[in-house]
Amino acid sequence: MPDPATPKPIWIVSDGKPGHLAQSRGLAQALHRLSPGVSIHELPLSPTIPAVDQGGDLPGPPRILLAAGRRTHQPALALRRRFGGIAIALMNPGLLTRKRFDLCVIPRHDGIKDNVNLITTEGALNTIQPAAHLEPGQGLILVGGPSHNHKWDHEAFYRQLVDLLARRVSMQWTATTSRRTPGQTTSALFQLVGRDGADMTFVPAEHTPPGWVAEQLARCGEVWVSEDSVSMIYEALSSGARVGLLPVPTAGRPGRVARGVESLVQRGRVVRLADWLADTPLPEDQPPLQEADRVAAWIMQERSWLND
Repeated sequence: MPDPATPKPIWIVSDGKPGHLAQSRGLAQALHRLSPGVSIHELPLSPTIPAVDQGGDLPGPPRILLAAGRRTHQPALALRRRFGGIAIALMNPGLLTRKRFDLCVIPRHDGIKDNVNLITTEGALNTIQPAAHLEPGQGLILVGGPSHNHKWDHEAFYRQLVDLLARRVSMQWTATTSRRTPGQTTSALFQLVGRDGADMTFVPAEHTPPGWVAEQLARCGEVWVSEDSVSMIYEALSSGARVGLLPVPTAGRPGRVARGVESLVQRGRVVRLADWLADTPLPEDQPPLQEADRVAAWIMQERSWLND
């Protein structure tokens, strides 16, 4: 019988990017929930990572190494060569690199067809758990900004916010921005507080402490996300909230990420604002996305990488 007291270290090789770290933490935390004895250790990228010893705060050898982001791939593989363990890449590392990992966890919208050391997910993994109690009268607005996939039309976006608040005058709203939000849009959000009786609190991104968005997702029954903020869309769906989209223009032809969002729309997981204003209801009673837990269960049941 496996000894549940046996240490089962998971090493996260981190490039420091919040989106990448959220994916690794999401899977590591899901494995921790399923397997007694799992410990989680984050290794910031540095020139000395492949030479890290087994002392200090890093009990070894690792059972699993997690790598999210291209800069983490080679260090993670180097650590596996030295200390052993199972190397898992989150997101698509490219065909040649993918074959060197024991498992790759890749969003379905990437369109990878073969099944070589691969499990596909609905969007990127995250740390959000289904909320114990969502308040239907609490709404959350998550505003992004221009990116390499999306342009930004401030006037059009502002009109969407005005229409949303006018339609939901009984809702208590909380709104926030991201690091990408243009200053003009941030200023407009301040001006919307209290406009026409709107009950809205605005907290700019620079004033939100770590974990703030997760706390809001744990209580707000309705969430509206600007369509460029793809990770936030999947986090909102993971909380169990009803999710609406605030469209923003794409930069050129829609790419794989935009196609993934369009698939959510077509399957009725989310509703765009214009359709909602035309009386298409927000999705109700859909099971929250729990992709990190699903992948963790697969690792435990199909591969037993933490069971010995």
